[in-house]
Amino acid sequence: MAKCAAINATAGSAETMVNTVDCYMQSTVQAGYANLLGPGSVFGYALTIALTIYVAIVGYRLIFGRSSLSMGEMAPRMLLIGAVLALTSNWATYQILVYDVLTDGPQEIVSAVNPSAGQSSSVNQRVDMLSGRMVDLADAWTEFDARPENAAPDAAMPTEDKDEAEALPATATGITAIVAPKDSLGPNMLMLSALLLVLASAGVLVVAKIILGLLLLLGPLFAVLGLFSVTRGLTLGWARAAVLMALVPVMAIMTTAGSTALIEPVLADMYVSANQGVFSLRAALTILVIVLITVAVAVQLFRIGRTIVSGWTLSLRSNSTAEAVQSQVAQTIATGSAPAMIYNERMQSMVSAIERTASITAPSSAANQRAILLPHRVETEGGAHRATEMKADRRIARGRVTAVRAPIKAVRNAA
Repeated sequence: MAKCAAINATAGSAETMVNTVDCYMQSTVQAGYANLLGPGSVFGYALTIALTIYVAIVGYRLIFGRSSLSMGEMAPRMLLIGAVLALTSNWATYQILVYDVLTDGPQEIVSAVNPSAGQSSSVNQRVDMLSGRMVDLADAWTEFDARPENAAPDAAMPTEDKDEAEALPATATGITAIVAPKDSLGPNMLMLSALLLVLASAGVLVVAKIILGLLLLLGPLFAVLGLFSVTRGLTLGWARAAVLMALVPVMAIMTTAGSTALIEPVLADMYVSANQGVFSLRAALTILVIVLITVAVAVQLFRIGRTIVSGWTLSLRSNSTAEAVQSQVAQTIATGSAPAMIYNERMQSMVSAIERTASITAPSSAANQRAILLPHRVETEGGAHRATEMKADRRIARGRVTAVRAPIKAVRNAA
């Protein structure tokens, strides 16, 4: 395993934490791939057995006519076998096709969409700079409030300000002193903002990278499971989770770049005011609100990514519906049986009434006689019992029937 640098708090927690996780993730995935697919490993034998079974199933389908030797059916299967062999036989191929795409791809997308956002390292450096300035400003604020000359602000207050303070209601002054003490609220707001900013930026990146590393470590296993239709859903679920963990850093980097751009001018004004001995609670509150919005967006990133990848479907199977229809047609042709007709007594009565009306209104001649297709029931097993039930409730009965052509005179006599 490669030697990775330890997290250095003095150099900035965000950048060093992300770089250390990247180093450990790459070395761990590479070592796990070598151990999993090394010489004499159990997984290597399992891979050979799985490929043999898959080829045997394809040959079985070809021999018994369940599959055709066409480009449309055989090309996806051959590509699937080639992809599995490529991903499970060489680390260099797996690194280029899977590892680099999922780990370095997000940074390329960010650079293409928003070039001003910069690299991930530069964004983390800005986060470290801003969080460090917030901590320094909070320390300076606490030290400033702890000075003896600032302990009793009424003594150093001008006469006009004293008169305005005495003019305020006593209850309001008491509430302000209890709820917002000058020596704790401002520094605490800055400290909380620094902590949440690091969590919403570098924290989200680290969580996504750790989960992605675990998925990449198990990638060869799920690649083999994609051979069979029964276990192909597991491979699709793995691919969805991996793409999700690759999309989250893209949105996290862009969100962090926007939040740092909003915080920088406010924090710069606070630094200028602090050099003059003025500390603004409103500026600290503004920074806290921006950071809280960033945290809310960071929490929703995983849900947004899950919504995006949930609609992704992949199927290498042939059209099962078409195959079922073809097999049914072939079976019908082989047995020589025609589909059953539906016998409806109400429809027969309507046809008889129409023909009777037509025979009254139209002149009777030999050329005017028409042939009508009327279905007749064919009794099968238990025919007498079924006929009794049909006469009792006059419902539609399905069964094997035949159709005969009857002249209009026979229809009129039957009516």
